Amino acid sequence: MNHKITLLPKSEVEIEITLPFPEFEPHVKRAAAALSEERDIEGFRRGKAPFDAVKNKFGESAIYERAAEHAVRKTYPALVEELEDNPPEGVKEFAPIGQPEITITKLAPGNELIYKAKFSLMPSVELPDYKKIAAKFAGEKKEAEVTDDEIAKTLTWIAESRMEQIPVEREAKDGDAVEVDFVIRHEGVKWENGESRNHPLVVGKKTFIPGFEEHLAGMKTGDEKDFSLTLPEDWRDKALAGRTIDVHVKMNIVKERKIPEINDEFVKQLGAFENVEMLKKNIADGLLQEKQEKEKQRVRVTIIEAIAKEIKTEVPQLLVEREREKMFEELRNSIEQMGMKWEDYLLHINKNLEELRTEWLPEAEKRVRVALALREISRKEHINPTAQEVQEKSDQYLKQFADDTEAHKQIDPDRLREYAKGIVKNEKVFELLESMK
Repeated sequence: MNHKITLLPKSEVEIEITLPFPEFEPHVKRAAAALSEERDIEGFRRGKAPFDAVKNKFGESAIYERAAEHAVRKTYPALVEELEDNPPEGVKEFAPIGQPEITITKLAPGNELIYKAKFSLMPSVELPDYKKIAAKFAGEKKEAEVTDDEIAKTLTWIAESRMEQIPVEREAKDGDAVEVDFVIRHEGVKWENGESRNHPLVVGKKTFIPGFEEHLAGMKTGDEKDFSLTLPEDWRDKALAGRTIDVHVKMNIVKERKIPEINDEFVKQLGAFENVEMLKKNIADGLLQEKQEKEKQRVRVTIIEAIAKEIKTEVPQLLVEREREKMFEELRNSIEQMGMKWEDYLLHINKNLEELRTEWLPEAEKRVRVALALREISRKEHINPTAQEVQEKSDQYLKQFADDTEAHKQIDPDRLREYAKGIVKNEKVFELLESMK
């Protein structure tokens, strides 16, 4: 087997592979045997027909096409493995990404097989002085603090999460929970998605259309009302921004929200707390830990993005496309987890998928540069997780599943190990960068 390598822009490579007929012939014979096993040939048992009988039955071109497929599957991986061990001149690391684009350029009976394989390589990366960059930003890490106001807001949230909502026969006022039916029209035409039944709101919270909740104050159960509102100029639906809408609303129920008083008796019901002060300390510790983690992540992102911005490399388009697809899946999953349909979300932001993909291009490229920077630092610093570290990280991931059977259904063990290895490796890189103070 002979080959010729051509290095292309954007870290792409094209290899022309020539398989002389003596090396190709065994694949031809194997293809004929495989065809004879798939269908009956009169006068012969399956798999036992001679070459000429198979040729007469299926045609010589069918045999050679099958032989070419088999030869490519065998010779291409073998060549890649050889080049990984002995990279060609001009390539620091021969690491193909994605599936190759295969083109058969010569296929004829009794002749050599020639095909081309085009694919992307992990690009070579020239790092800046990453230790100096890391030292600059690691030294700017802020000390986390928790304020009394933050503790008070958390206490209020805890109390509100355990409040009672009691239906009342009186006019709605600020602080009441209500459920309403409404229809919104603009110039007599019903607004798309502008109708809802038993829509929950808290009067005075100002979480809906500006001015909407003010009109609910004073309404009793069963009351109906018509009013108009002018939407803000920066309203999310650009077609209606700054325009006047007409609203018809019906009050279905008014509920008074009874929020428990935060005292020692209330706190004891929450668990292992004897008094309010113990709960406050627990809240403060939790908030402090959360802030410290956020600050750590902020510094890490700042460091690695600063390094990634300075690396010299050719970013493969394949990696950018992969990252955009990953961003799309992440967004779609988060939207669906919130109970919203993907189509409704696109309507809500008034954009289509192609517009989003265009907007995501710079972020996708930045993410790829970050990944390349992390990879190159780990290579240069000889950072390699141990088998035990990878196993521990894999086990942590598997804990999210209810049982082993469910995990085995959804998780490929090899992919999980690679994922865990990548997570541990990146963590070690960040720990190294954080130490540069």
